[in-house]
Amino acid sequence: MSHPVRISNTLLLGDGIPKICIPVTGRTVEEISAQSCLAAECPPDLIEWRADHFREIYSLAARESALAALAEASGPVPLLFTFRSESEGGEAAISAEGYCRFCLWAADRPEIAAVDVEGLRPDCDTKALIRDIRLAGTIVIASRHFFSGTPSSSEMEAVLNDLAETGADIVKMAVMPACAEDVIRLMSATEKMHRLLPQPLITMAMGKEGAVSRVSGTLTGSALTFGTAGAASAPGQLPAAELRRILDLLQ
Repeated sequence: MSHPVRISNTLLLGDGIPKICIPVTGRTVEEISAQSCLAAECPPDLIEWRADHFREIYSLAARESALAALAEASGPVPLLFTFRSESEGGEAAISAEGYCRFCLWAADRPEIAAVDVEGLRPDCDTKALIRDIRLAGTIVIASRHFFSGTPSSSEMEAVLNDLAETGADIVKMAVMPACAEDVIRLMSATEKMHRLLPQPLITMAMGKEGAVSRVSGTLTGSALTFGTAGAASAPGQLPAAELRRILDLLQ
């Protein structure tokens, strides 16, 4: 059975009902600030900076300006840094060296409470990267995204197990269902691995077909769900205010 992980003074993940994260996908500092203010009004339990959407991400000065604007607007809500690569549904192609550099930069920033790492990325030593981020005192979410389909039940279980073995604090998997059966298999695999893994896990089936997976964490053990306060960062995300209402009803 998984054990809760404290991400900040305000957020214990894996305890109680699923928590809500709102992604910020602004392409400019102004858009990031505006989206962050909108998100903080909900309020969510976590705000994710999808840094791959930021046009000036490769400029250190611009990156720091964007983070400062994000942190100011978000207030006490903890921040998750994510650079999603093109191969896993993100906005930008990036070398392994560049990817690791961004993740380590984020880990050293006091404004950032957690970093998402593509845990099974084949072109870099993700175990070493995760170790270094954790040594910096930052929580790590090891993730894997399947935008072209849903693996078999045994494959999904193996992916979650492999992510757990990277040494990350939390594991995450997203799939793209083609039918209701895919969604049910994802939820079943989640419930099983929630009982077997020591880390909290986050799973979701994307798209309209998978919407039920985003509100079923109380049943399956998925500890976090992603909602919107404006633009979505992945197909099928629901408005955060509606997510909160549904999760409270299902408690």
